[in-house]
Amino acid sequence: MSSSFNNRSTLIVILSFLLTLAFNFDVYGADSNLDSTLKNLLAQQKKKHETDTLLNKIKTGQITMDGITTKVEKAPNVAEDDDDEKSYPASSTYNKISKSTKESKILLEDVVSAQSSVIIDVNSNKLIYTKNPFKQMAPASLTKIMTAIVAIEATDDLSKPIKLAHDMKVRSDGVALGLKEGDETTMNDLLYMALLYSANDACIAIAEEVAGSVSEFAKIMNQKAKDIGAVNTNFVNPNGMPNSQHYSNAYDIAVIANYAMKNSTFAKIVGTKYKTVEILSNHEVTRKVKQGKKVVKVSKTENYIRKIKLTNRHKLLGKVEGVRGIKTGYTVKAGRCLATAYNEGVKNLIIVVLKAKDVASDTMALINYDKYMPVQNIASSKLDNKMKGSGEKAFLEKVSLSTIKK
Repeated sequence: MSSSFNNRSTLIVILSFLLTLAFNFDVYGADSNLDSTLKNLLAQQKKKHETDTLLNKIKTGQITMDGITTKVEKAPNVAEDDDDEKSYPASSTYNKISKSTKESKILLEDVVSAQSSVIIDVNSNKLIYTKNPFKQMAPASLTKIMTAIVAIEATDDLSKPIKLAHDMKVRSDGVALGLKEGDETTMNDLLYMALLYSANDACIAIAEEVAGSVSEFAKIMNQKAKDIGAVNTNFVNPNGMPNSQHYSNAYDIAVIANYAMKNSTFAKIVGTKYKTVEILSNHEVTRKVKQGKKVVKVSKTENYIRKIKLTNRHKLLGKVEGVRGIKTGYTVKAGRCLATAYNEGVKNLIIVVLKAKDVASDTMALINYDKYMPVQNIASSKLDNKMKGSGEKAFLEKVSLSTIKK
């Protein structure tokens, strides 16, 4: 008994000493009156983009301050089949706390499978949870969030007819609707094709209509990203098809999504479950006609209207109350990605998960972030649309609050 008490006392002394060192260390130019726990957190985030290793050991039960070890439970997966009609309410049982462990909830980092994730509280404009937020990742079709907002802001009349000058060719492994030379549609319908169906050829059509070429459109995308604070992002195409120079991170994508959702047109599109779009197309037909006493075959080009019913690929939209949609993404390199807008009750969130085993389950866990982690360290950073310098450094210097819930 005495030995256990002495060991615990020694541990407390060591922890106090480490926190005192962190307090006296000026971390990356952060304000000197920040509390010692935050300084220690910032140092660890800068080095490994993770929360404080010492606090993590306490949270996972490797070190216990009071002899109570946290019990870790895994949340079951959510089915991702397109035909699955199951509902996933915010109060789903897999988010509830075990009756036998009321004092020790499941740890969020043990539930979320994504390599990188971010939660933004839109109401306070603060970043309230991160996991490897600045890790450079392939954004896949989350790229289309930026494509859409650039197009919306650059187009005066979204219903104006657009005629395609050539076939919109994309890689064979990319999602496409087969848009071709002579097809006529509108910017509004192209946006639905890009955001709901994730059509890569629609994104090329958007880029060429707005900027004349994909390369010029990418320049506009990159400038817009920097203007709104996504400074560690580089786009080379409008659809997110793989390219070594096409990259972003969870923090930047969350900033872009947060900005985009403030546009009512964008929010309406991504929040739509089903949409029928129209394409005035043409094809060559051969008919038999009588010329004098002879019957000859005559070929000519005729127009016809293609009506395509699109279904939003965001699997939680329409199944989870409060989910307002945004965008899915997948390539072999990027893995499964999802950006989500959630607004229900007091929660108004932007959630991004990158390279996840189960984007739906991860997103549900992040929606219910406050039900996890009784021992939790949350760095809340006021977002700034005009951040200067590198995104990571700017984020660390902007952090203004650190709390530990016990």
